[in-house]
Amino acid sequence: MTAFPTLSKPPSFPLDPDGTLEDIVIRSQLASGYEQTRPRATRSRRNFGLNYIGIPDADIALLRTFEMTTLVNGAGSFTWTHPLTSIVYTVRLSAPIKYARTQAVLGASNATIQMREV
Repeated sequence: MTAFPTLSKPPSFPLDPDGTLEDIVIRSQLASGYEQTRPRATRSRRNFGLNYIGIPDADIALLRTFEMTTLVNGAGSFTWTHPLTSIVYTVRLSAPIKYARTQAVLGASNATIQMREV
């Protein structure tokens, strides 16, 4: 399986060590004012968000190639090692990677990555 590329800088903090669990509860409001709930699934997946601030253009090119070619526009899954816990997760992109050029540093950009456990 493909692994997340190694970039020249670590992601910026804050960084959640456990990720956030997705909401798997289906809620129905009853006319009497009560709420009926049930689980949608038996397993809740983790969501992770990474922010890379001021990374060089070479890293941006690496991320773009990874997203477009290796992951086939973000559809494929990959392994990602959490930088704080060193736990390896199998994830996929939950949204396209967002890029923004920083004005303070020429030749550097920001990247925001949203991932969900498979």
